[in-house]
Amino acid sequence: MFAARLCVPRLSATTADDAVRALAARLFEAGHVRASFEAAASQRERRSPTGLPFAGGAIALPHAEPEHVVSPAIAVASLASPVRFRQMGAPAIALDVALVVMPAFSEKEQAASGLARLLELLRDDALRAELSRATTPEQMHDAIAARWRVA
Repeated sequence: MFAARLCVPRLSATTADDAVRALAARLFEAGHVRASFEAAASQRERRSPTGLPFAGGAIALPHAEPEHVVSPAIAVASLASPVRFRQMGAPAIALDVALVVMPAFSEKEQAASGLARLLELLRDDALRAELSRATTPEQMHDAIAARWRVA
């Protein structure tokens, strides 16, 4: 589910759409999602924003429905500069997001439990800081993979 090739430290993006496109492309190139995933994730983000405020910096969890997924995976990017995502549950609020985590789950049940588990992990201030400081894809991968195994 985690692979270093799906991790991007210091991604250059000027908009939320740029970040969504870049991570969706990683997932597609790795064979985890269908060609429809990118458009579905962008549409879903417009309809149901995924920005989450956390102390030390907001994160976003853009994703698409399971029918656009071939096999489960999670792509992660720290951003070179924050971009604006709308807040989940309060779309009128814009958040400056510096960390984007894009889950791709292939079943509804898996998506619900996987998102809950991912949110639980991302509540960890140390993990978010480690992902933000990472300078290599391997560092990002290792930070999440180690915690996912023990969660």
